Amino acid sequence: MASRAGVSLGTASNVFNGKAGVGAESRRRVLEAAEALGYRPNSLAAGLRRQRTRTIGLVVPDVLNIVFNELVEHLENIALSQSYEVIIVTSREDPEREHERVRALLSRRVDGLIIVPTRDWSATEREMRHHRIPVVGLDRVAARDHFPSVAVDNAAATRLGTEHLLGLGHRDLAFVINSTRLWNSAARVEGFLAAMRAAGLEQRARVLLPGMTEEETRAGVLPVLTAADRPTAVFTGSNVATLGVLRAVQDAGMSIPQDLSLLAFDDFAWLTVLRPFVSAIRQPTEALAGHAWRILTAAFEAPDRPAEHIRLPAPLIVRETTAAPPGRAAMRRRMKAFKDTVEGTAGPP
Repeated sequence: MASRAGVSLGTASNVFNGKAGVGAESRRRVLEAAEALGYRPNSLAAGLRRQRTRTIGLVVPDVLNIVFNELVEHLENIALSQSYEVIIVTSREDPEREHERVRALLSRRVDGLIIVPTRDWSATEREMRHHRIPVVGLDRVAARDHFPSVAVDNAAATRLGTEHLLGLGHRDLAFVINSTRLWNSAARVEGFLAAMRAAGLEQRARVLLPGMTEEETRAGVLPVLTAADRPTAVFTGSNVATLGVLRAVQDAGMSIPQDLSLLAFDDFAWLTVLRPFVSAIRQPTEALAGHAWRILTAAFEAPDRPAEHIRLPAPLIVRETTAAPPGRAAMRRRMKAFKDTVEGTAGPP
């Protein structure tokens, strides 16, 4: 196989062992030669010789959330390119389930773990420390944590988004987040409030915590949108919050951005399916996955290296749902028409 690819035996071995230092062209030739010859490396036997299984455990809250789905896809692509296997388990936001799933992965002798933790992963942390296994926390881990971590600079991202809304002339803003018990959610609230404070508008900043589901968000946000002192812009802190707010906007009979500007944290394909296209903060999921993989595999060779904490910028994508605030008179007329319709007392136009 090495001769067919035109490389040395050592280079071919390095490709299948996932070692660095092999050029992209050489790696491609080796993989194409292996495919042509029907060669499949026995990763289990090789792993036993090295006391490794070439298997990585990946723990995410769920695979239906688009952010976690993208992270899983990117990590699996990297694993495939380096001849690793990935075992994916879900915690369902349950600390006890998370702990049990991690114990199951450890029993499979995975070489390392990448984990998007629940709100309380103390039991899981103790288990992983006890086993002295390489671990990288992804997305929801503070930089002071014992394990290395990779995440977006959440506070900077929401500050950037809030400053965008303020720059359009908005002064009454609401930030909708499902929970502040998660590190990344709390950091997003911090960035929002910091921007409002810097603008001298801290007293007009509203943080709404309507619940963890789309329906709870819709029900909790609707009364705020139909109140006389409603915000002129809403910044949602998660994709679940975005869906709930969009449903509340529909129930209120409002138009975006004519009646309300909307900025979402997390950017997905469905934000540009229907008009108006939604402005969003985009998480660099491919870069997050790449850094997590790099840090984890580096720990295989140097397990005592200092914990590395990477915080990546998240760009603002301005589309059609953020605009200058509506005039107060027009806003009051729209709200009165909505309330008259709901109460069944609307008069002739």
